[in-house]
Amino acid sequence: MAESADKKEPSMVEEAAAAPYVIVVHGPPKVGKSLLIKSLIEHFTEKNHARIQAPITIRTRGNRRRRIQFVECPNNMNGMIDAAKYADAVMLLIDANYGFEMETFEFLNLLQVHGMPKVIGVLTYLDELKDENSRAIAKQCLMRNFKAYINQGAHIFCLSGLSNNRMSYKKHEIQELADFLSFEEFHTLPCRATHPYLLVDRFEDVTSSEELQMDSNCKRNVILYGYLRGCDMNEGTTVHIAGVGDYPLADITVSADPCPLPPYSNELKMHTRPNNEEIESFRIGTYLAFRVLGVPFEMVTNRDPCRPILVGGISPAEQSSGYMQARLKRHSWHTNSLKSNDPIIVSVGWRRYKTIPIYSRDWDGGWHKMLEYTPEDESCFATFWGPLAPSGAGFVAVKSLADNKAPFRILATADVLGHRAAAKIMKKIKRIGTPCLISNEIALVKGMFASDDDVDRFRYAKIKTEGGIRGVVNEAAAKSDLLSELKWNDSEPREGIAKCTLIASFV
Repeated sequence: MAESADKKEPSMVEEAAAAPYVIVVHGPPKVGKSLLIKSLIEHFTEKNHARIQAPITIRTRGNRRRRIQFVECPNNMNGMIDAAKYADAVMLLIDANYGFEMETFEFLNLLQVHGMPKVIGVLTYLDELKDENSRAIAKQCLMRNFKAYINQGAHIFCLSGLSNNRMSYKKHEIQELADFLSFEEFHTLPCRATHPYLLVDRFEDVTSSEELQMDSNCKRNVILYGYLRGCDMNEGTTVHIAGVGDYPLADITVSADPCPLPPYSNELKMHTRPNNEEIESFRIGTYLAFRVLGVPFEMVTNRDPCRPILVGGISPAEQSSGYMQARLKRHSWHTNSLKSNDPIIVSVGWRRYKTIPIYSRDWDGGWHKMLEYTPEDESCFATFWGPLAPSGAGFVAVKSLADNKAPFRILATADVLGHRAAAKIMKKIKRIGTPCLISNEIALVKGMFASDDDVDRFRYAKIKTEGGIRGVVNEAAAKSDLLSELKWNDSEPREGIAKCTLIASFV
């Protein structure tokens, strides 16, 4: 079928500018992640690789204009949160003997919150099922469940066993998966298209030897290398280094591409150079070096070469902190309700940090009524302090980032509603007072507040008697109110008398 004449083919510069697609390989321990990556890399490079560290970049064989970066996702919460933010596609490995495990559902929740890239299913250990009938039943069941959890159009591949040398999966099955990765379209997620970001694939500590001799635990200067993704990046951009903090970039330079596309490399260089000189901007797809000064020494000493570092650009608005409000719902698999003022860790935007939320629901007049606990099966509001995130940003809450043995580590998911300069949240408390005057809809109540200032703090608060009479605190009663309406003894305290409006009259 002939294509439309007005459909534009991508230019060579556009093809060259595309960064490698990041393919995250996720699954429970010992499900075959490392072996799958090794098998695919050896297929694409036609070379044996004894040891593989993530991320590793290759050119595909069927489509020489496409590059792929493979990353094995760790099962710790930090690694899964970061991977959900940079994955262009996910290969989800499922052991056919066990089916879906808890780590899989946790990672799917993280993906849904942070943009949901394309997810590809890979069934492993099919050869360990006892007979052909068992394999067929298991395969059919897992494929049906996978499509139900992801979507009906999800692609699923089956690995029925190892090759004769037991060093890789069977060649024809790897060929089928490799062909799919070479030509399938992986689209940039809208939530990432407005922020530049870098997945670090090379790391250098450039702290001077003199500083290290004086103090081995001094702050370090580092250079972070990787392909620019998301959108173009201007000089002077502040970045967030996941797990480390916010830093201005001391310098950005174009570095030699470690996996170039030979036919297009010259055109890309010609296109990039005037771009940088004229508007001090760097194009997506360019291989860059970020120089960052003064990072904690632990970033160097605790670095895991198998876990990539995510660096995301943040706008000036996102560099401020304040109160934010989100619509939050406790995850149905988390057995306990969440309590106001209990600390949680949230992942929103590029950041993850600890905060203390207050949960509430709508009340009259734009006020919110504080909730001690989140509702059982409903959403509520969560107000919390932190670095500002744009409205509509999704976030996920967890109790801890440590590798604990909690049955399900996701507490709740939410969407940011906006920034609140002053949140009006009312907490229900019990105070006892005695009416000393009732006149039509006005009541003067003593004994409920200690002072006039105390009354002012509760101005406009709703009150309710045990008999069901409702009212609103207006203000502290003036001396004239007391003297004109009551035979008030001057020896009696006049502080803390509340003038209230009744919504229902006493009978």
